[in-house]
Amino acid sequence: MTAIQPTVLPSSDLAGDVLLNPHYLDTRRRINTLLDRYVAIDALSDCLSGIQAQFDAPQARRWERFKLRQIHPDQIIGIRPELFVQVLASAAEVEDPIRDYARESYHYLQPIHPQMARFMGGDIAPDGKAIALGVWEREERQHGPLFRKLHEKLSGQILQVVPNTVDGYQASTHPVEQAHRHTLGRISTEWGALSVYLWLMAHSTGELQQAIAQPLQDEIGHLAKFWGFSRWAFAAGFLHQLSGTTRNLLRLSQHHRGERTHGQDLFAMHLDRLQPSVEIGFTLARVMVYMRAWNRELTGSYLRHLFGGNRYWLQSA
Repeated sequence: MTAIQPTVLPSSDLAGDVLLNPHYLDTRRRINTLLDRYVAIDALSDCLSGIQAQFDAPQARRWERFKLRQIHPDQIIGIRPELFVQVLASAAEVEDPIRDYARESYHYLQPIHPQMARFMGGDIAPDGKAIALGVWEREERQHGPLFRKLHEKLSGQILQVVPNTVDGYQASTHPVEQAHRHTLGRISTEWGALSVYLWLMAHSTGELQQAIAQPLQDEIGHLAKFWGFSRWAFAAGFLHQLSGTTRNLLRLSQHHRGERTHGQDLFAMHLDRLQPSVEIGFTLARVMVYMRAWNRELTGSYLRHLFGGNRYWLQSA
């Protein structure tokens, strides 16, 4: 009987040096390396500047190639594979009802910026059926299937997904306030998702890490676009955005923990999960440090160039 040979790991990857048994400070260095690569000022600016092209000629971002067949549990580093797989399962469930998310955003954004609504929800017929998918939906709808495939590759089990529930659009006599709350909600979900994916990348290497880098880059692009849109539409400063999105993130965390069949106790302070929880908390905080630096670069004239100058609804908000 031929023994199965373990996967040969690279000496370095997208997150820097690869260590089989990294300490907390080693993982922090890998997270910071990933932030420098993907969430630097230039990277965020490039993501935001692309919104005009998406308005004029919608085109989803092409994923970089990775080899799914070469993904192996040995490419998980620094944490128990069971925990890594559990987080993938939770991510697959949260990502699942993309059509519902897109439709909800479309209706909230349509009264104040039809192009942004179309970016999210595409073209929708009067009866509510989708005529064409929006760029955001086309990009996001790839994430759930990827996480399910990764889960199967790493665990050998087919994931039975229980989709996340979505509140849906609720009509109101204050559409601007509604759109503002919804936009902060979108920012918080993108912030939370990309932070978890950064953490997964810090604890993976090889083709597994390259695969997770694809939805990560989508989420970063979406965060930049929604952040810039919120600054333009609602004259929101950094502290206002931070406080609003933090409240939303805490609310969503409680919502997901109540619904999740997988990964619901990731943040529970069990002894073997204290360090992962601290690492994810560190990642969430560091993302906002990078966002604050980029936020200083966003001028009113540039945002009006991207989104237009008609902000009459603010006077009646």
